[in-house]
This record gives sequence, C-alpha cells and structure tokens, in this order.
Amino acid sequence: MIRRALLHFFLPFSLITPSLAQRTTKNRDLPITSQAPIQVELLAALDVGKLSPGASVFAKARVDWNQPNCHLRAGSMVVGHVVDLEKRSKLNKGSSLTVAFDHADCDGHISPLPLTLFALIAVPHVDEGIPLADTGARFGAASSNPHFGMGRSTAPAPPPVNSKDDMSVRGNSVEDKTPKVIQAGQVIGLKKVTLSVGTGPDGASVLSSLKDNIRLEGATQLILMPQSSIVVRPGPTLEAKSDSPALGSESPSPAVAPAPAPPPPPPPPPEIDETSICTTSCSTVPTETSTVSANASLSISAALFGFSPHDSREFSAFDYESTVTYLDSQNLLFTYDPHKLRQRFPAGIRTESMRTIRAVLLDPATLKVKKIVDWQVQGEGQFIWHGASGQILVHLGHHLRLLDSDLNVVRETSIPGQLVFVSTSPSGEFVAVGTLHERHTATMHAELAHDTHIEPEEDIDIRLFDQNFELLLTSRQTSALPPPVLSDTGEVRVNSTGRNRWRIREFRWDRTEHTIANLTSACRPDLATPLTGSVFLVGCSDSPLQNWYRLIRLDGHPILTGKGSSDEIEQSSSSTNQNDVAVRVVRAHSSRARGQTFKKQDLKEQEISVYRVSDGKRLFFSLNPDVSLAEQSFALSPDGAQLAILSGINISLYTVAKATQ
Repeated sequence: MIRRALLHFFLPFSLITPSLAQRTTKNRDLPITSQAPIQVELLAALDVGKLSPGASVFAKARVDWNQPNCHLRAGSMVVGHVVDLEKRSKLNKGSSLTVAFDHADCDGHISPLPLTLFALIAVPHVDEGIPLADTGARFGAASSNPHFGMGRSTAPAPPPVNSKDDMSVRGNSVEDKTPKVIQAGQVIGLKKVTLSVGTGPDGASVLSSLKDNIRLEGATQLILMPQSSIVVRPGPTLEAKSDSPALGSESPSPAVAPAPAPPPPPPPPPEIDETSICTTSCSTVPTETSTVSANASLSISAALFGFSPHDSREFSAFDYESTVTYLDSQNLLFTYDPHKLRQRFPAGIRTESMRTIRAVLLDPATLKVKKIVDWQVQGEGQFIWHGASGQILVHLGHHLRLLDSDLNVVRETSIPGQLVFVSTSPSGEFVAVGTLHERHTATMHAELAHDTHIEPEEDIDIRLFDQNFELLLTSRQTSALPPPVLSDTGEVRVNSTGRNRWRIREFRWDRTEHTIANLTSACRPDLATPLTGSVFLVGCSDSPLQNWYRLIRLDGHPILTGKGSSDEIEQSSSSTNQNDVAVRVVRAHSSRARGQTFKKQDLKEQEISVYRVSDGKRLFFSLNPDVSLAEQSFALSPDGAQLAILSGINISLYTVAKATQ
C-alpha cells in the first residue's frame, strides 16, 4: 500500500525553469520542486475495449494540492477525457490509450487545469482513514490536546495545519512496497504496459500494450503534473556504467567465481488467530439444537398501539421502522413508524424527508402504557441511541436531544445538515456525530453518478462531544469509511495487515495506542462496543463458508466465540450493563452472500441469547421463527434480569435467570 505522503518524482526531460536549463546531464534526475505533482486515483475502471474517444475520465485527489491558480482539496475531482484509443484486433494484438486531464474542482468550482499523466501505480490502495485523535488538529479542532471529561477544553486552539504536510498515518501498518522514487513514464503493477509522457495531442500521455486491451482498475493511482511545467524532449540514451577500466588501458583482472547464493529462508509458520481460541473465562456458543427455548413472562400485541409492520418489500439490511429500548428498569420504550405522509424539503443536491415516529413508554412490570408522544425524525436511518445511565439520545428534527427516563429533554445540540451517523461509547460519556458535507455541485454529482454507476463519494464532518455536549474535537472522513467505533477511552479501529489478516487497535484520546488483537477473516470485520472493556466482532471465513462472531476483551482475550454458518445473515449485540450481553443471530432458509438482499419469507428464525461477560456462559436462549426486520428489536434491562424482544407484532418480556458458577 502506498502511504498518503508526497512521493519523490524525477524527470528524464526538463522542467521550464532557468536553473534547470543550465544543469548537466548528470544532474537531470532531480526532484521536481517548481510544481508539485498531483496524486489522484481513478473512480472507475478504464477498459480500452469498452471506451470511445471523448469519454470522460474521473479521478479524485488523494492529498491536498495548493498552487496560486488552484487549491485542490483531498477528495476533490480531477476530470479528463479519452483523446484517442486503439483496440485490440485481429491485425493488431496490442492496444493504446491516449488520455488528458484538463479540469479540476478548485475551491468548489470546476476550473480549467491542463495536466499531464506523469506516472501510473496499479498497486491496490485502500484508504482506511486516520484515527480521530490524529485528525482533530487538522480540521479545526476545539483543541489539539483536548481535555476529555467534564467541561470545555481550556487548551489553546491549534495553529492551522495543512493535511499534506503531515500524512503519517499511524493506523496504517501495512508495509509500503512501492518505490520511494517515481520516474516519468513509470508504470508500476502492470506488466507489458508503457507510458509515453506528453507525446499525444495537447500534452496528452499515451499508454501502450503489446498484448490485449489495456485495463486500469478503479482506485489505480495516477501521478499528474501541470502541463506548463513540462517540455517534452528526447531523453538521453541510457548506458550501463562500469567501474572496470576501458578496454586496452590495463590488463583485465582475473575472473572470480561468484559466491554461491545463500539457501532461501524457511517459510514462516502459519499465523494463529488467537481470538478464535477459547481458554479460561471463555465459552463457545453451543451448537446443539436440543436447547429448550424460553417462554415469555409477559407479552402484548403492538397492534394495540396502531403498529403494523411494513415487511413485504425487499431489504438490503435490517431497518429502524420500530425499536425497543430500556431507559431503566422501570421504563421500556417502544417506537414505531405509523407511516404518515412524509414531508420533503430540498437539502443541497438531495431531498430531506421528515417522518413521524410514535414513542410508547411502557411499564416493564405490567406492560401498561405510561406515555405516548409523536416525534418528527429526519431521514429513514437510526434515530435512537443509548446515552448515559437512564438516558437516551434521539435525533429529533435538526437536533440531537438527550432525554431522561420520562422522555424529558435534558440537553440538546443542533445538527447542521444531514445526519449520517451517531456513535456512542459504552458508558455514553463520548458521542461522535457525523454530518454530510457535499463535495460536488449538482451538475458534477449527476455526471459522476451517470458515468461511474455508483453514488459519488462525499465528505463526512465529525464532531466529538462529551456527555454534556461540550465539543472536544472536529474531524473529517470520506463517506466510504464506516462510522468510528468508540470505547470509553478512545476509538477502536481495524486495519488490514495482509491477505485476510487484520489488526484491531485502540487509539486512546491521550494519543497512545495499543494492539487489541490480530485475527484472520476473509472479509473486513465489523466492530461494535456494546459494553465497557470489550469489542464485538463479526467476520467470515471461506473454507468453510461461514459468518462468525466473537466477543473479546480489550486485551485480546476472547469471552465468547460463535462459529456461525453460511445461512446466518446477521449477528448483532446489545447491552445496558457491564455484566451481561445479548446477541441476536438471524438465519435464512438457505446460504446467502454477505450484503445480499432478502425478503421476510427468506428468513427462517431469529435466535437471541444472553451471555455472562465474566466467562461467556449462556444465561438465556430464545428461538422464534417470526423474525423482526428491525435492527433494534431486542433489549436487555440495566439490571440484566429481563429481556424484551420484538417479533412480528408482539412485544414479549422474558426473565433472565442468573446462573450459579
């Protein structure tokens, strides 16, 4: 993986600078300093066999680029076009592609910017982002060393920092195998493809292949240079330099036999996934089917409140049409969408919708109604989260409100824009709020969507608050990255360390870090922190094909391991205390790929269990064929004595027995 840092670039032809014209051939290969190169990556694949002259080429800047005539922010568009091409044919086994870049998104405006393709790097690059504690000072944080806890930070505001000046991504542990020096015309990662820099019409560069049609995959990295900084000249003839004297000057030294090559090192031992090995204080999820399902102690039909689930459509993920949440041991909240007429408002290039959510506060001892209120909620996503003890966070209108156990507002903060996510730490002490920051104009957005056939990437502005809504820092990330996962002491992140290998680390607010675990997964693991001092992992394997889940401590030791199967389409967790955790597993009638769409009739059953955190022992088991399509369809009471489950239209309460050691 290439690090997000400016590389060193060398030219075998000259730049237009007076000093360079006076240099000797020996010193021609010097770093370019008169004009900074632009590092970009393709947004979509380019296949000569499917292109035609004039086709648009879209790329995005990987780092900030500043010149007097253009400020190009990381993520901004650089636009080019196909000047000419030659496809493979019966008469010509090779192909060529002539491409030029001529426009860029300078400070939010598409402006002419003639650029020449200078080099190409086809090494896969995955942008895994930067920890919040590292990015805060770059994007206008409240403090570069904020005081985390109660009250506002008193540290001085950080000086302005250009993100391209410090691209040391401490979360990136993969060795950078790309060259540290990039030369003009260099092609890395593609065999038998050459690049002729600036030799096409109007400064375009020409890619050529002696065999087959050229194909550049999406995320291929391109190095561009302003055309004004380059004059194409015939490069010098390269000759092998020898330290031996010229022929005839002296007698040659006697030949010396080369030393035998050392034997190759032995192959490294296979890496062990320690999170999959249960030792002391750990349990494996039972796989036997003879376990008796628990019976409900209380049950009520939510149809009495007017609830009617809309579950006949196709789903790509479980939704937030309804939720069940314990506020405390005396208050159980049930919410649902009565599907009243949506209000829609223009919001940038998108349309914002407001829907009505009905909140029903129940007494968990009797399931009698204590209060009913209607809320106006923005969007179709998640709108309710656990806060501190006895409190919940609710996204109401354009505000994030903290409510007490009687649904009264404790405090609130405004949401400036479209809410993308809210992430909370297990104790509710820290809250990360992400809002959409549109990168493109409406015209550019439509053009990108049409040409790339994917939703264009946007920026997400992140604000980190304490439990009093005091701002601790601000940051920014791309919409392609998942929301941050917060612990009570920092942020938990997963990074690739090789094929199917992942490293989970905690990046603490005091800017220290530690590795939690190294593990193996055929897909990128999903992380959650349902309770303090632990991480819930969901991963997969391809031999055999199955989805697995684990609960591990922050020191990497497993608490619970579940092997799963290929018909499990979801594994999720929930907890409101530090002693127990509830886990839901939803199974389909047949194997389904991760992310594959489904309908309710495709689902076989939902299994919900409660486990003791101290040793992973199962305390409760329920199996029901009536699967709820709501993500937040189960909740564990704060004392761990009761479990609420929504299945179909019924809300059922179960007693969780505390097992003896």
